[in-house]
Amino acid sequence: MLITREMDYALRILRALHQGGQLSAAAIAQQEHMPKAVTLKILKHLHAAGLVASRRGSSGGYLLDRPCETLYLADLFQALEEDLYVNRCQQPGYRCENRPQGECGLCRELSRIQGVLDGELRKTPLSVIFQEVQEIYQ
Repeated sequence: MLITREMDYALRILRALHQGGQLSAAAIAQQEHMPKAVTLKILKHLHAAGLVASRRGSSGGYLLDRPCETLYLADLFQALEEDLYVNRCQQPGYRCENRPQGECGLCRELSRIQGVLDGELRKTPLSVIFQEVQEIYQ
């Protein structure tokens, strides 16, 4: 798992909508210094995942469908279908080829790390993250 460029752009889109309310894709792209085509592509993913809504027409645009107070980084990984596992042995149904009869020590330690990571990704709402970032740049 890495914070991919797509994930970075998705976070920036959500931040723009959290701070600015309803915005056009062009306004988001300009505000966040992102290519408009990429902005539209990611907005489509976020819309399909139920994180943003869209309104058509001259006063249309995109807005949050869920408040950032209820969204976490884990939700965004799921929305973008990003892999949340530190290693393949953390995936459901995985059978260790080194210890087919049970879990090896490495898998056990990676499971512990996975638990910590999962907790951290669900610990801080995006609204708090966005507020902290905004305070840094003021």
